[in-house]
Amino acid sequence: MKCGPTCEPFLPRSAGFIAADIKGSGAFTQLFLITDYHENGSLYDYLKVNTLDAAALLRLAYTAACGLCHLHTEIYGTQGKPAIAHRDLKSKNILVKKNGTCCIADLGLAVKFNSDTSEVDIPLSTRVGTRRYMAPEVLDESLNKNHFQAYIMADMYSYGLVVWEMTRRCVTGGTFPLKQ
Repeated sequence: MKCGPTCEPFLPRSAGFIAADIKGSGAFTQLFLITDYHENGSLYDYLKVNTLDAAALLRLAYTAACGLCHLHTEIYGTQGKPAIAHRDLKSKNILVKKNGTCCIADLGLAVKFNSDTSEVDIPLSTRVGTRRYMAPEVLDESLNKNHFQAYIMADMYSYGLVVWEMTRRCVTGGTFPLKQ
């Protein structure tokens, strides 16, 4: 997926960074990021109490896709950023803003791609994402860990499951799907 000009209005309004802190006690270190507050909470919580019409479904799905595209895209220049794969994309890690758009959150398991060396910066932690949202190649451990595109494809698999969750809460033509 390539970010197009229609994604641009949504990118600057992602989970805005406010501050960071670190707390260490011996061998255990905690890192804290403070971001904007989104009163609708996670997409998971939002879908539990709200039904969607087609327009709301498309807005949520589209803005989540734009956020994921932004993560996956390397931006060059002095204000650039590396390409990042989330590795734990799920409805609990997507926030719903007041205006009904999404932003991607919880990058604790993310990996970044170093385009200068063509290497994936894999964290030392062996912890992986949420099983329910994992691509088959992640579950059976056949994912090529040295190929960044493999991580992007695994994120897209997880995104497809998130879209499925959203469609299960969509009312179309006066009908509503069965409860999960």
